[in-house]
Amino acid sequence: MLLHAEVRRRWLWTAGAAVGAYALLTAAVEVPWGPLMARDAVISAAAHQFALENPVWRQAMTAITRTGDTVVLVAVLVFTLGFLLRRRLFAQLAFVCAAVAASAALRLTVHALVARPRPEDMLSSGAGWSYPSGHTSHFATAALLLLLLAWPLTRARWQRIGLVAVVGGWALLVGASRVALVVHWPSDVLGGWLVALASVPFIAVTHALYLNHSRR
Repeated sequence: MLLHAEVRRRWLWTAGAAVGAYALLTAAVEVPWGPLMARDAVISAAAHQFALENPVWRQAMTAITRTGDTVVLVAVLVFTLGFLLRRRLFAQLAFVCAAVAASAALRLTVHALVARPRPEDMLSSGAGWSYPSGHTSHFATAALLLLLLAWPLTRARWQRIGLVAVVGGWALLVGASRVALVVHWPSDVLGGWLVALASVPFIAVTHALYLNHSRR
């Protein structure tokens, strides 16, 4: 996957900003920083009450959050890798594998070090520590990868707007559903989005530079 120099700079700035924000947020969670903890508690309490008072909302959020389950994402990943392999798109295949690995490593390392407990009044199932959100980071990573792979195939402006709206919007909804069901604190979800924004652009730039160098 080749990227122009200006695009590479933008992606590198995005990755750098996300890494910085992720580091600051992680420090605030680890300390823990009082204002952040208080805001998390207020939002989670409001989400819990709203979900209990509105069963239809709760059912909708449950349906959305299930699209980010591991079994769904693994199936999508296997299909994508199989498609790229069959088309002999080995560069894209390597990029997807590297980005998924980088995102998982960035999340799991902090996940184990911070070891943040989940909210007590969860309205859906959740296992393991809370920060950062696995559902959020996994789906956001998948969304960014899909955008990068599908972007060259779209020509019309409306197609690209639709692609960003559908894929990006769904990634935001999956993260929001984790807060709505009180499975994660709001800052857990923010951390999950930052994981994707840090790992995928960085791997994209690194991969593009490698391809440019290998073709000289």
